[in-house]
Amino acid sequence: MKKFFFDTFIIFKEEIRILIRNPFWIFFGLFEPVVYLLLFMPFLKGVTSAPGFPAESTSRFFVPGLIVMTAMFNSSYAGFGVLDLLESGFIERLRVTPVNRMSLALGFVLQSVAVLLIQSVIICLVSLFFGFSPNLIGMIFLLLLVLLMGIFLSSISYSAAFIVKDGGMLASVINFFVLPLFLLSGIMLPLSFAPKILQNVALLNPFTYAVDASRLLSDGSFTGSTVLLSFGLFVVLSFAALQWFIRVMKETVA
Repeated sequence: MKKFFFDTFIIFKEEIRILIRNPFWIFFGLFEPVVYLLLFMPFLKGVTSAPGFPAESTSRFFVPGLIVMTAMFNSSYAGFGVLDLLESGFIERLRVTPVNRMSLALGFVLQSVAVLLIQSVIICLVSLFFGFSPNLIGMIFLLLLVLLMGIFLSSISYSAAFIVKDGGMLASVINFFVLPLFLLSGIMLPLSFAPKILQNVALLNPFTYAVDASRLLSDGSFTGSTVLLSFGLFVVLSFAALQWFIRVMKETVA
């Protein structure tokens, strides 16, 4: 067990060290959310008074969803880092090392989740200058939900990267699945504005519940059915996705 934790820490530390060498990841990882805050959120001010708008201000509606959006896109593209390791032969050389294969998978996922949590905290801080005033305890729970989403999506992204082994194909696969989930999550506009058929389809989207839960948590509501359902869904999804990634990693580095 001690070796398992040590191997996981070594992989995690190495992946973080690679990121620190290239500090541009902070800028580019935060560029898109800040652009949305600057250029898109002002457009919502004209619809806050519309019937069915689910929040009293644009920041309370949009910022929690923006944090979920960051988790969706940043974590789903985590697999591109693996492609460089595959091309450089790093993954191939791991075949002859005694490192625990499960530790390899966990090290990659922990690195992705750590980056996501840092970005989410920075987005929360930047959003304060845009009138966002969340409940502190609620935001801690929201970060826990973001952690689960990060584990789920990064595990799928890493698994897909090991399977397709091609950047263009990986981008196509990710966009094919993530874009509909994003559009049907209610991040940009309330789902109550959508046609009834799209509202029904959105009920099958786990990120619909995550977005609703993020808004409730930022307002200080912890025990609603939507919050509990969202946590339950992503506990199951993250566990299943992580198990899949571990299996793919064991087959790749056999």
